[in-house]
Amino acid sequence: MPGPTPPAPAAIDVVTQVVYYLSLSIPLGIGLTIGALAAPESQGGLVARQVRSLSVPAAIVVLVGIALQLRAVANLSVMTLAPLVALMLAVCGLVAMRWSQSRALPLGIAAVAVAAAVIPEIPIKFLNLSRAMSNVLTAVHVLGAITWVGGLVVLAAAGIAGRRNRTGDGVAADWVQIWERFSQVAMIAVGALVVSGSWLAWSHVGTPGQLLTTAYGRALAVKLVLVVLLLCAGAYNIRVLLPRIRALQSAGDTRGLFHLAAQHFPAVVLAESLVAVGVLTVVPFLRGSARAQAGSPAAVSFDLGTFGVGVVLIAAVAAAMWAGNRRSVTPLAPSTPVP
Repeated sequence: MPGPTPPAPAAIDVVTQVVYYLSLSIPLGIGLTIGALAAPESQGGLVARQVRSLSVPAAIVVLVGIALQLRAVANLSVMTLAPLVALMLAVCGLVAMRWSQSRALPLGIAAVAVAAAVIPEIPIKFLNLSRAMSNVLTAVHVLGAITWVGGLVVLAAAGIAGRRNRTGDGVAADWVQIWERFSQVAMIAVGALVVSGSWLAWSHVGTPGQLLTTAYGRALAVKLVLVVLLLCAGAYNIRVLLPRIRALQSAGDTRGLFHLAAQHFPAVVLAESLVAVGVLTVVPFLRGSARAQAGSPAAVSFDLGTFGVGVVLIAAVAAAMWAGNRRSVTPLAPSTPVP
């Protein structure tokens, strides 16, 4: 017999969840960009300086996320307060970063954001292997999502804010390095999302038909469509834009390189970041389980057979990520018009 369908979340609950996930994503994106992706400011890193200028607005976003989360929490406990305390540390770090050029501080902020995301998935006590694996994979899924979303949002904001910067070669070279490095980080995040998301989807959805006949399934279907759009955009970046950037760089076309790497690519990433925020907006609607709503049996417990399937899935995803990230054998010529 089908189970009850949970009520749709109120608008304030959706806003709370979206802002909270952005509160995790943005500090991670800023810390990752300044600490690992961009050239250091001490070596003339202009993009790192642009991203650092976002630190105070980011701190405000995180403060709003903390306030909304405190409003939404019914019962305060150590496990509910600990992530918010971690985010307060991130706020302090973001404010301090506005006047410090240290690369250790941004990396520390990124680590605090990771801790805030993982803490809610730490079980107070061990119940069973299935529950433990669900917690681990949920943590992996959240980390993959906030890494991907945080990088997109921060790089889009920095790129759009700096599009009028006409300093030329230095900015273009810096952006080339960032896009190359972020594509590698995004690949790892996508792999983590695919593996963990497949397990979680199987746990909550018993048949393809439940994607259309249950509230949970329909919300998940919308999320999957948005994720596929992001994957297509990422494939376009890796298979089209990055080869063009390499070709322009090899040919010494600094004008075309600046236009593509420092102006066009950020606009593409802005569109991706808007879709990513759309994914976050769908998450609050994933309440309950499609299996329960359809009255079908729960997923089988985690065992060695399930573990074996998981290993095969991880291997398949790793192979797909490796193949998708290989450089184009015939990159587009430098004279090819930039769209």
